[in-house]
Amino acid sequence: MPDAPTRNLTEDEIEAYQRDGVVCVRGIFPEAWIQRMAAAVDRVVEQPSLLGRAVSIKDEAFSGDLFLWKVDDDFRDFVYASPASLIAAQLLRSKVVRHFYDQLFVKPAGCHVPTPWHHDVTFWPVDLDSRNLCSMWIPFDPVDRASSGLEFVRGSHHWQRRFKAVTPNYDPYMSDSEFEDAPDIDAHRDDYDLFCPDMEPGDVLLFDAHVVHGSSANYSTERRRRALASRWCDDTIVFNARHATMPLLWDHGLKDGDRLSGALFPRVLPSPIPTEGARRAEGPELPDPAYVQKVMSAIAERMANRVPNHHA
Repeated sequence: MPDAPTRNLTEDEIEAYQRDGVVCVRGIFPEAWIQRMAAAVDRVVEQPSLLGRAVSIKDEAFSGDLFLWKVDDDFRDFVYASPASLIAAQLLRSKVVRHFYDQLFVKPAGCHVPTPWHHDVTFWPVDLDSRNLCSMWIPFDPVDRASSGLEFVRGSHHWQRRFKAVTPNYDPYMSDSEFEDAPDIDAHRDDYDLFCPDMEPGDVLLFDAHVVHGSSANYSTERRRRALASRWCDDTIVFNARHATMPLLWDHGLKDGDRLSGALFPRVLPSPIPTEGARRAEGPELPDPAYVQKVMSAIAERMANRVPNHHA
């Protein structure tokens, strides 16, 4: 079984998540896991994966990465052995919990890259009405709004609107005319119920796939901001590979309408399915070369057609 969190979620915290789309849970992640993963984060920033090299903005010192659990054993152990799955089970009120994916966001002191306002669901290859899918945002440094703390529009997970997926560098590949641009929340901050808690290592933000959120640049000249987003779901989430969703570099065998499952989205609770984790148990699992070539060709094409952005 995975390690236990330092405490269980309270009913008030679960109700706040359901009502607001986000809740800050204090002191729930054990210090040993915070220390282990902070060291792992530092290592992968220095040695990024293929996806990490693609999504980072080195000129601005922003480091990102995805699906680290596939290629790094500390992140694999985080999936199967950390308290994250048990926290997700409480939040989602589900006995069955699957790991969706992990994502790294590192902004050192003075990193001037903001995270634009967005919601996650249009970035993901899932049905847009998927509800039992949550994120855990785990900081490894003290964080506040000035040091790029994550900020939310409380209650926005109830909105019926769907916004274009957007990346920190406003990658044109993510533009999709099916969806509208997110509202200019910063220009009308008094019109929204905004939530940006100060956090310490061990605190965790739990938030819904539909809640609108973003963060400023890291205006601190002294504090870095390292954070891991760990995504979890129950067994009801339906795969839907729309245009302009995150790249999947491993063969997953899913077609539109299938439930998330298999070696890319493995079950962790009530127990892992041996066939789903067999290949990863043998060691780091590098991306499928055919998928890599497809994604790299798409990246090269959109870089060639890139127009300067004036958003950041």
